[in-house]
Amino acid sequence: MHWKKTSAGTPERPRTKGRRAAALAGGILIVLLLLFAAGYVLGDPVSLAWARHHAMDYADEHWPGNNFTAVYAYNEMGYRYRVRVQSMTSQDTSFDVYLSWGVVRSTTYEEDVTGLNNTRVRIIAAAQQDMTTALNNAGMNPDGLDVQPGKSWEGTPEDWGLTLDMPYDPGNLPPLTASFYLVYTDRLPTEADANALLKNAKAAFEAAGLDIAYYQVDLVYSGGEKYENDINLGPLTAAEVDALP
Repeated sequence: MHWKKTSAGTPERPRTKGRRAAALAGGILIVLLLLFAAGYVLGDPVSLAWARHHAMDYADEHWPGNNFTAVYAYNEMGYRYRVRVQSMTSQDTSFDVYLSWGVVRSTTYEEDVTGLNNTRVRIIAAAQQDMTTALNNAGMNPDGLDVQPGKSWEGTPEDWGLTLDMPYDPGNLPPLTASFYLVYTDRLPTEADANALLKNAKAAFEAAGLDIAYYQVDLVYSGGEKYENDINLGPLTAAEVDALP
């Protein structure tokens, strides 16, 4: 065997196959560890695709006949994913599937579908849009309009008359509360201001064919301290609004 000599004339030790293999294995291990760490924090395309696919399969298996599709998927770090699935046959059958390391851990089916959260959100969003348009057409632009189910959240979805996939009908709405918020900057608000706002809003809704069951209002003076100058009225029924002075 002929060893290569260094510039000083000293023979150089040859690298063995074992040392080269160990170095290669160490390099591969470092790369894999870096990929694992990146996937753990940021997610990776392979595990994300598996999460989407497995979430749809899980939903189809447990709630057949819906032909679920994945709307979106979010990485929640640690190879945990949240996948939103949507039925292709039911607009209100949509919920989150939570997976960890490729295994389904929980879903929001009970809250979103059985509990009619999706139906409530859809109906209220459509009603709020129509109510805002009606107010604007009447020249009204409150600082805030919040639409709440029932008498300011009292009762259950069944009490509010909600059913899965029910159509939105402006002329036959479930009981809703229109809650107004208005800030006064130049003077203190009065009960007369609150009464006038509710009566005008009710007239605007009726002109637009919207039957709103309850009304409430908060008038705030921006120069006040600890809200001692606020006016809070309601929730009132439509008949009680009509009876306001």
